[in-house]
Amino acid sequence: MQIYVGNLPAEFTDAELKSMFEAFGDVRSAVIGKEKGYGFVEMHKASEARAAANELRGKDMQGQPLRVKVLKPGDEFHKHAQALHGGPHVKSDQQFRGDGTYRGSGAIRRGGKRGS
Repeated sequence: MQIYVGNLPAEFTDAELKSMFEAFGDVRSAVIGKEKGYGFVEMHKASEARAAANELRGKDMQGQPLRVKVLKPGDEFHKHAQALHGGPHVKSDQQFRGDGTYRGSGAIRRGGKRGS
């Protein structure tokens, strides 16, 4: 699960970002953005990622509150996080449909028949 972290100090490093989140669980990767001040963290377990986000959101970092957001597929930051992370663990071909259809899900429709 990917997490966006904003309002980071300019001198913050990838290692420092990773160590901040390791207190909450296993961190796959932590990357500071090219323009500094923000970064992306990827954690193995969604529950650990949510706990980290809830705990660190608003934390004072050199006079500024951290902005922490758990990213969902289709989120505006999601593609940017994928570009920064790269690697085999990021599945760029999977996208959230978001159109409200459940076609092919095998759900039982009216009349007791499975539809597609």
